[in-house]
Amino acid sequence: MSKKRRREQPNADTRLIEIYEDLANENEEVRLKAAQSLLSRFTPESNTTNEEVVKALKRLIRGLCSGRKAARLGFSVAFTELLVQLLGPSRKDVSGLDLSISELIELLKEQTHIGGNVSGQEERDHHFGRLFGSEAIIKSGILFRPGISTDYWDSVLNVIFELAKKKPWLREECGWVVYEAIQDLDTQNLNPSYVQAIIDKLNSHGLAKTSEGIAIWIAAQSHFALIELPAGVWQHEDPLYVKEKRNLARILKEASVASSDKNDTEAKIPQKGSWNYKVHFAWPVVLGALLIDQGKPDQARTNISKRLKFEDFWNEAIDNSLFAASSSEVRKYWGLLLFEQMFRDVPENRIHVLFSKNLMRCLMNHLAIRDRYLHRVALKVLKAIHARVEIEPQATAAAIGGLLGPSGQVKFDQATRTKTVEKLLSQIDVQTLRTVLPLFEHLILKPQVQDEPGAASRRQVLADQLLSAVRSKQIDGLSPPVVSEHKACIEHLLSFFVDMAYFSPRLATDPPISKASQDMFKSRISSCLTHLMTKAENPAHFPYYVVNKIHQREEEDTDSQLLFDADNSVRNIVGRAWRTLDKLQLKAEKRQASRQNLSRAFKLLYSLTILQVYNGDSDAVTVLDELKGCYDSLVKHRDKDNQGGSEIMVEILLSLVSKPSLLFRRVAQQVFAAFAPSVNATGLQSMITVLETKENLSGQEEMFDQEDEGQNDENISDVEEIDIAYNGPDNASSPRADNSNDETELSDEQEDERSEDSDGDDEQLAAFDAKLAQALGTRRADEDLAAGDDESSDEDMDDAQMEALDEQLEKVFQERKKATGKKEEKKNARETIINFKCRVLELLEIYIKQQHAHALSLGLIMPLLQLIRTTCSKQVSEKATALIREYFRLCKGTDLPADAEQGILLKLLALVHAEAGRDGSNAHAIACSQASLLLAKVLATKDRDNLRAVIAIYASTQEMLLFDFKCKVKPSFFSDWLNWCVSARLHLQS
Repeated sequence: MSKKRRREQPNADTRLIEIYEDLANENEEVRLKAAQSLLSRFTPESNTTNEEVVKALKRLIRGLCSGRKAARLGFSVAFTELLVQLLGPSRKDVSGLDLSISELIELLKEQTHIGGNVSGQEERDHHFGRLFGSEAIIKSGILFRPGISTDYWDSVLNVIFELAKKKPWLREECGWVVYEAIQDLDTQNLNPSYVQAIIDKLNSHGLAKTSEGIAIWIAAQSHFALIELPAGVWQHEDPLYVKEKRNLARILKEASVASSDKNDTEAKIPQKGSWNYKVHFAWPVVLGALLIDQGKPDQARTNISKRLKFEDFWNEAIDNSLFAASSSEVRKYWGLLLFEQMFRDVPENRIHVLFSKNLMRCLMNHLAIRDRYLHRVALKVLKAIHARVEIEPQATAAAIGGLLGPSGQVKFDQATRTKTVEKLLSQIDVQTLRTVLPLFEHLILKPQVQDEPGAASRRQVLADQLLSAVRSKQIDGLSPPVVSEHKACIEHLLSFFVDMAYFSPRLATDPPISKASQDMFKSRISSCLTHLMTKAENPAHFPYYVVNKIHQREEEDTDSQLLFDADNSVRNIVGRAWRTLDKLQLKAEKRQASRQNLSRAFKLLYSLTILQVYNGDSDAVTVLDELKGCYDSLVKHRDKDNQGGSEIMVEILLSLVSKPSLLFRRVAQQVFAAFAPSVNATGLQSMITVLETKENLSGQEEMFDQEDEGQNDENISDVEEIDIAYNGPDNASSPRADNSNDETELSDEQEDERSEDSDGDDEQLAAFDAKLAQALGTRRADEDLAAGDDESSDEDMDDAQMEALDEQLEKVFQERKKATGKKEEKKNARETIINFKCRVLELLEIYIKQQHAHALSLGLIMPLLQLIRTTCSKQVSEKATALIREYFRLCKGTDLPADAEQGILLKLLALVHAEAGRDGSNAHAIACSQASLLLAKVLATKDRDNLRAVIAIYASTQEMLLFDFKCKVKPSFFSDWLNWCVSARLHLQS
């Protein structure tokens, strides 16, 4: 039987190899754990020999020279901590350890020495190892222990500066190590002599006038003001001296200094041969120093009268240098990265400096085209702007000012194909919006162009951006003080728009506001009011504010003139309307809630109508007269309505919704909601008449032009025909019999209307071909084949014949153009009627929601069902179907039109069943079923015995389905009825 081989325990060397392997691991936790394991092997309790320590140090230094994985990071941490443990200020004596700092420095030089014929990569690895080793010695703090000679510090500095001078591509990393050392020396409050040594070594190696030397010099000067700076390097020993501006910009740009009197040491400094994708760390150091110095009080600044200003340096070193027309893409890339970094940190009062002219030109050019070399970094710049604005909203005004100001462009979003300004405006709060408004007002008054079309275009863009800001503000859930501030901000904006639209501005405009711009501002006022009406608690507040501002300015302001030309009669009507509006304003806050809504509705309607008069709408003057009669009837003499105020009001609202304006549509909805309880049968009939209008050109002429008012008597609706022939519930089948011959009348008429355009097009095209052939003296292709080759059309034509032919062709094409215009007119007429019907259905929806328990609302059922069946528009059909469904949903429990007479309900039910028998869509069948069940529900609520008459009507309808093949009732009509009967039976039992 074989024995199992005992597993051998790994020896110490194997474990050490694993530790060194883990130090190069890309996982940070693994590296730190390996470093901790290595340090535990060199404690006083571990009895470590001097040879083991030296061997470990050599191995760690060799690891610093390795480019494998994350070796430099892991070995650098282990090397630093091991030096702290062995030679640091809080070190613990290790028995047998005999290692001095000088030996350590020599060991570093020896292990990183390059000997023999090695590859370029291996040479670079050893240089990096030497730099990382020097950094580890500095960070360990062993050079700054009390009693330690500064010669060791000088030796390490010599290693770093010699490496920086020898290898230009490594100079930035060497400078960063020394720069961080100065920061650490300041944090630990160590002797300034260490920093003095840095400056001396920097100058002796000829690196003072490099980017790294500038950063080191500024750090030493800022943190250790008492050190002695060498003379002759910089004027007044300050690289930020005002006269060093050009020289400083060239050095940071990493171009050779063009001074003719530079010394030999400076001339021997090799320049960097390759570009770095990162911005040199000296740039933020210089800019930060200038910002800090400029932010100090005057008496605390360094060389206040001689040091550079931040804006001067930015314009010279960045805008005129990195973004110069001759600069490479690499330097422009650095400039955009610098902008991104500085925008995050620069104070708010200095943000405008960053948006310099050449920078903005470069940014916009590379944003506009996706294939540009710097497009992605330009997008990063925009992200940096948005990021700071989200954190610090008060920086928005400065950011927008930079994008739209003199260095940017008013049409920044259009030029860059982004929505930067629009997004910034949507993110700001009310307080920030108040700070942004003066900027937009200034740009509108002086849009930085002299030609009128260009100025008008820019003003429109700015007005659109302000409109976008208004629309993006949500006031729901805000505290009352914030809502009040929001209201004041919006009023300020509207007041400025009023100045631009209706008056010759008090402020100087360059160039003057054109007529097109004034109309544009009027349109933007309407757009603002359209949005604000739906958001404000009182919809009439902002419309009244606008017209009241116009009125006040007209009465009080002598600096500007109202641009409103009207005769005395119009002005008298407007003056009378103002007196009524003033009364409404006084009464609006004193009335009870129900009457207050009525007053607010009149106030809203008066305000918008007066505004339309100022806009030059002649129809608005007539509306003001009609409103006076409505006001007297419904408010002033509300107890005796002898003037038909509600009918007039409905006609006024219908005239509003007939116009293609969202503002009028919103106004009509707001006002109708307040007047809905006052609407009578005549008012409803006016709305029903719109729904019955044909959706074609003749329907438009009948509705709007009223060329033939007598047509209404001839075109009797289906409801009227059925109502005349109907004699009661016992005669329920007769309506269908009377209408069996007419059930396809509307559908045939509708089909004729649909085919009218196509038939007309064919006829017009044939006529056009015939006239064209006659003019040219030719035939169509089929006629040429029939005619054969007997005739010839190859005769030549003289000049007179050619001129006559041109005249004939011109006449033919003019007639064709007129025919095409007629077709377009028919199309527009159909769209107008369809939109008008949709708006009326929206008003009826408001009425149904408020007055569904009123018997008058039942009169809407048949017109809606007929509309669903006869309309050519899917949108109209869907709205009407949804209205029937909403009516059915609202009428439940006791919330029913119970005041309707039983006979009228049964007649209406029979009409609904007759309508259900007509050929229609599924939506029409569902609507008929819901309307029938609604009427059955109302009848059952009045008296349960009424259900017997309902059952008789359903039975008669089912009989017609069986024996009358023209009856098109859907099976779902009866299944819905049976389901309702089941639930009604349970309800009757309970």
